[in-house]
Amino acid sequence: MSTENAQDSDNSTCPDTRSTHGYASTDVQQGTWIAEADHIVNTSLIQDVNSVLYAARPSGDSRMFCAKRFADKVYEKLEAIISSMQQDDGAGAGAKRSCKDSSLNVEHGNKKAKSIGGIVSASSLVQASEQTDVTSHSPLIQWILFQSNLADSSTPESRVPDIHSGISAFVEFVGEALTEMAAEEAYDNNIRKLSTFQNVDTIATDTGNHRQINIAQTTTANPVPSHKNAIIVSVKQFAHEQHKAYRYLVHRTRNLYATQPNRQFAWGLTVCGTIVRACLFVYDKVLSSKDINVSTHDGRSVFVKLLVSWSMCKNRQLGYDPTIRYSDLDNWEIDVYDSETQMTRLYVCESIRCNPHSTFGRHTRCFVAYEKPADSMSANNEDMPKVLIKDAWAQTLGPDGHVCDEVAYLREIRNTLADDHTLDNMYPRLHAGGVVQIKCSDGVVDDTTQYILMHIDTNTQAKVPARVHKRLVISPVGEPIHDLKSIDELIVVVGDVMAAHSAIVKRCGLLHRDLSDNNIMFCRNADGVKGMLIDFDNACRVTDVQNMEQPGCVGTLPFMSIGNLEHSKVKQTVLDDWESLVYILCWIGTFGINQADQDCGAVRDLPIQIWQTGSAADVATLKRQYMHEISYFVEYILDHIQKVQGYEELLKLLLHLHVGLFGNQRVSPSAQRCKKSLPSWAITMGISQPEVPTPSDTQFLDRDVDPAITDPFARRAEIAEALADELLEVTSKFRNEALDRIRNTK
Repeated sequence: MSTENAQDSDNSTCPDTRSTHGYASTDVQQGTWIAEADHIVNTSLIQDVNSVLYAARPSGDSRMFCAKRFADKVYEKLEAIISSMQQDDGAGAGAKRSCKDSSLNVEHGNKKAKSIGGIVSASSLVQASEQTDVTSHSPLIQWILFQSNLADSSTPESRVPDIHSGISAFVEFVGEALTEMAAEEAYDNNIRKLSTFQNVDTIATDTGNHRQINIAQTTTANPVPSHKNAIIVSVKQFAHEQHKAYRYLVHRTRNLYATQPNRQFAWGLTVCGTIVRACLFVYDKVLSSKDINVSTHDGRSVFVKLLVSWSMCKNRQLGYDPTIRYSDLDNWEIDVYDSETQMTRLYVCESIRCNPHSTFGRHTRCFVAYEKPADSMSANNEDMPKVLIKDAWAQTLGPDGHVCDEVAYLREIRNTLADDHTLDNMYPRLHAGGVVQIKCSDGVVDDTTQYILMHIDTNTQAKVPARVHKRLVISPVGEPIHDLKSIDELIVVVGDVMAAHSAIVKRCGLLHRDLSDNNIMFCRNADGVKGMLIDFDNACRVTDVQNMEQPGCVGTLPFMSIGNLEHSKVKQTVLDDWESLVYILCWIGTFGINQADQDCGAVRDLPIQIWQTGSAADVATLKRQYMHEISYFVEYILDHIQKVQGYEELLKLLLHLHVGLFGNQRVSPSAQRCKKSLPSWAITMGISQPEVPTPSDTQFLDRDVDPAITDPFARRAEIAEALADELLEVTSKFRNEALDRIRNTK
């Protein structure tokens, strides 16, 4: 259950917004959102998907028919208001032009802007307002008459209408008209009331005048417009600003996932002048409709139908998860389907441990919860056993084509290791889990991206990676390692985690493949701390990787092994996870185990920072350089480890792990260079040079091979199991020593 604060994605193709200390950094996020949004718009936007509008159509023939009828009546009412303002500019008052092909012209000084419908002058707005109740519609009229495609940034502001007010007036008109019609027909079947609300963005640099607009969908139960029931609108003045509009919409939509526990996917609008585009955000792509030009009859008709559809469709069509509900007791209730028993359990959320902080990816959420008893009124919630619910949208297939099934893996781990009490609380124990089930008119279906996109054309569906919505319940409820109190506690936790990792590899045949600072947790009790390895989303069976090349970029970028980053032809082994552990400890040692040890201002330009900001190729190159021999490892990494009491033990552990993985003479003769002496600061701290064992003839793999052309990673993979056992001895030894120090200080 990775907190995945920075990048909740399945690989690191997007810029990483991880803070330098493993915590969400506001200034870092604000400084990188444009680059991140640009990346998404440039690589993950699918434009001109007209079928995207079908995804909002109310389900059921009867409701769909009513929605169409209401939309037609609202549109006719809107056109009647526009028609009432038409007048002939030269042929005399009352003369009207055809509404189908003629143009509305609005005087802006000496320049005229065309729009389908007729001719409206500035004075006619005043005259019409005296005769009809049209004043409130003036912003709407001025907006739809504005020809943004004929204007640019040099157009005087006096000639540019208030587009925010125009779109607000349009939405408010449709909302009020629809409500009135439904009331007249006594159609009381859960129609949402459309309205808008605006606020100010004082941080983003891409917002023009900093105004934000949102379309709210209120109900009797939730009558107050808020971001909980909002569809975000990104407004720009001119048609050529479409890219900026997409970019800002991506940025603001990201926040919906972070703040709404029941948000599955999201709708949004871009408005550039009079060009509207509806956008559907799913887990790897943004689908954008074709242009909806509200200066034309057809465009206004399409936009009205979309707004009416949003008012009348089911909540799940708006992106809300029907299996996570806010109850009358002011808490979230969560359904969990267990595929083993084929039963659904109901849990009550006590707190939310983490929410997704990215536009794309698995969108992992974690809830601390308890199972709701049948007689909930008589139960004391404090006495209920606490569990962690993990909710995520996993890829059906991993990057290397293997089937991802964390629930099945955790079930196998539980069944295999249940009798080994030395491993208790060192891995997540599964209580229930499976694919989320959605009730529909046809019965019950699996919650998948295919289900969400079932009304989208097949060509577009094929461009969206398949994901499945999984939810599982585990215990114990762990804490993030950045809440540990000392380096000694960290060393204890690492020893436990790697003991569990070794047992899972040997006895369950599963390789984790995503060790990160977020996937190592701990539990604290009267006896101290115990480490726990979590998040098997990217796990794979050892037998599946025996003859497989490295998958490439599976895991968390700063902690990926060199072979993983390089998509090496060398098979993936348990040593790739051990290598990830080295990088995790380097990261924590540099930036501090907790907030008490961290100095934000002193760590911005360190070489290790490239691990999170560079490309996979750049990170691999630098890691090869840093790890090649101990002198480079000391200069680029160890020299920057915190010089705080307790960190000398982490330095010692890192040196021993480095020798075991990169300086082992059983792997390559080039390891002779590991005998270079340590720097004076290390000696001052009481750190001695790790012993480099001299291999026997039978152990030395490179005895007949020129070391200049030998790939040490290939040699390392050949004896991976033996090397992993040696590394486990190292972490176990350091764990026991750290545990003794902790006990002696009490």
